[in-house]
Amino acid sequence: MNNKLILLLLFVLFLVPVSFAFEINSNEIAKTTCQGNTLLFTANIFGTGNFNLNLDGSASSWSTVVPQGFVLNNNGKTIYVYSTPNHNVVPGIYSLNLVASNQQETKTIPFKINVENCHNLQMNGENSKEICSGVITSYTYQLTNLGNYDETYNLNLKGPNFITLSQDLISLKKGESKNFFAYVNKNSESSSFTISASNQFGTAEITSGLDVNSCYDFTVSADKDFVNFCEHSEESIILTLTNTGINQDKYDITADGPQWVNIEQQSLILNPQQSGNIKLILNPDYNIKGNFDIKITIKSKDIIKTTTLKTQVNKCNDLFLDIQEKEINLCNNVQTPFLLKNTGSFEKEFRLETSEQWALLDNYQVKLKPNDEFASNIQFNVNNLEKGNYDVYIRALALDGSELSKNDVIKINVLDELQCHNTQIVSNNNIKVVQGSSTTLPITIKNNGNEKLIYEISLTGDGSSFTQLNPSIVELNPDSSETIYLYSAPSVEVNPGDYNIDVSVSYNNNLLDSKKITINVKQSEFTQKKYIPFLMRIINFFDKLFAEPLKNVTNVEQPENIEVEVEKTEAEPEIENNINVSENANETNFISNLYNQAKSYWLYIIIGIVIVIILIIIFSSEDKDKSEEDWKEEEESEEDDEKDEKPLKIGRWILGLIIVLGLTYLQMSYNLFNNIKKYLIIGWEYASIYKFYILIALIILLIIILIIKYWGSILEFFEEDEKPKKNNRKKRKDGKNVKS
Repeated sequence: MNNKLILLLLFVLFLVPVSFAFEINSNEIAKTTCQGNTLLFTANIFGTGNFNLNLDGSASSWSTVVPQGFVLNNNGKTIYVYSTPNHNVVPGIYSLNLVASNQQETKTIPFKINVENCHNLQMNGENSKEICSGVITSYTYQLTNLGNYDETYNLNLKGPNFITLSQDLISLKKGESKNFFAYVNKNSESSSFTISASNQFGTAEITSGLDVNSCYDFTVSADKDFVNFCEHSEESIILTLTNTGINQDKYDITADGPQWVNIEQQSLILNPQQSGNIKLILNPDYNIKGNFDIKITIKSKDIIKTTTLKTQVNKCNDLFLDIQEKEINLCNNVQTPFLLKNTGSFEKEFRLETSEQWALLDNYQVKLKPNDEFASNIQFNVNNLEKGNYDVYIRALALDGSELSKNDVIKINVLDELQCHNTQIVSNNNIKVVQGSSTTLPITIKNNGNEKLIYEISLTGDGSSFTQLNPSIVELNPDSSETIYLYSAPSVEVNPGDYNIDVSVSYNNNLLDSKKITINVKQSEFTQKKYIPFLMRIINFFDKLFAEPLKNVTNVEQPENIEVEVEKTEAEPEIENNINVSENANETNFISNLYNQAKSYWLYIIIGIVIVIILIIIFSSEDKDKSEEDWKEEEESEEDDEKDEKPLKIGRWILGLIIVLGLTYLQMSYNLFNNIKKYLIIGWEYASIYKFYILIALIILLIIILIIKYWGSILEFFEEDEKPKKNNRKKRKDGKNVKS
């Protein structure tokens, strides 16, 4: 019977997750809207669990579900799904899936959204026209609002400059149509253009063509559209004019560009279908470089045409000079490299020179082919030079008629002895340390000089006996630093107070910098405590333990003699009373908070209690299965046990007293009970976080114990023929047999 009851309880436990099932539904799953409008879908969910809601589908990017997460306990909730297609959403049918999950199962409601084009418009007009050159004409267009709203549209023209629109804006009511115009001036030519009407919701456009016939017309072409040549050279461009009209015409030619552009012939007369040439001469001088546009304007009787020629003039006579360092600080003679490169297109010879006699060169004349480089050094002899700042120039001059030259400058700072060995100590001016403890102080040594130095660091002063500084030798490059650490550890024998130490940095036995640091030694807390006998600590502990509850009692009349005694003795400060009251309030808040937290996990607590009861039944069943012989043997041995227990009662009292004294000592020395409460709170927080895993572990543990303990019974339960049970008999002490 017990086995079947246990199996029934296991079946109930396995049915617990089924209670987390839920239902979700919606009355309307398909809707139609326009761009910019908002749709609302509602769904109802009923069940138990911690629910998460998500959206997917082609409409999920412009849809939102609220709320996105909640908890239900066998009750229902309404879900709201908002969808707002913006003007970038193309009209069509979109899917939107509402996915609900409670960590046990997932269900989906598919919604459909039909986005219509509610801002449609239509444009009609003339597609093409044919005119004569120099004639003004216009195009007529009609714009119709086919949408559901009153709209305002921007009119735009994409085409040549000789076409303009009659207006930039047009407003139309729902279903209304209006006309607008495009004007073509007399300086027109054959082309096409596009007119569009648009707003934030849509665009309509139309493309029209224009054919211009030649009455007085001509064409112009150049043998070169782009000319790339060197400075101080000559280049020419040939322009060809052709009279495509039906009459003789005269043409005037002008050039708008740099001064080095000249026109060989500025006018030309041509008969119908006749052609003529015009020559442009380009002759830039030295030091002219860059891209230049030459605008050619040709005027006939009724027509003006322009064409633009592009030229690039290269600086074919050029060089590059660069000193590697632009500023250096010197204490001794030094050399620095420089680079000379012929960046021109011709081989040249250069002369090199410096602005100062104490700045010497390795070579003073060099010949370089195009793109060749020359690397050399400048030697600075500053031993006999006064301390100060100097600008030194190096110049390269071409030895031909181009007068090509280039120079560069370097700033020389000649330093004095102090600047060459400039050193700085950076640290705090004071530190604090307690007797019997230690502390460290970082100290930074900075080499602000111009040479690599090896420093010797020393420590002096009345605080140096309990202070160390390591390392004592530091090697630093220019403009670098290193941090070392001062270690101070005064013993309890060192008197409290301020101690001074001096940190000195030397180079070749010359003091470069020093730093004074004050060490404030504080008295140790252990030396400040008064010795209280152990027995007196116990008396004070019980005195506070039993007297503390009386502090929280109000409206109690005390005897007069007690008040007199209190006045004669030193009363405790009111702050201590407030602390006791706050401690009692904290204990009350702790109990109430613990109750509120446990109340939210009632389901897990009930399941845990059921598991513990089952475990107690399992292990208590072992005692019930004992034979009558063992029970009687225990009954017979009770008298002997009572005799044996009598002398142990005094020992138990002694053991209990030792335990009480030990707990008292731990409470007085380490505040044992408050620490136990702290760790209980931490344990409860971890249990609340991992509650689900703890519950699963208890269920698994229960299943394992049941399988191990009742494995044989489970096998017998499923067998067809029940095996006969054996009667176990045991002998008692008196030799009799007892049936088990």
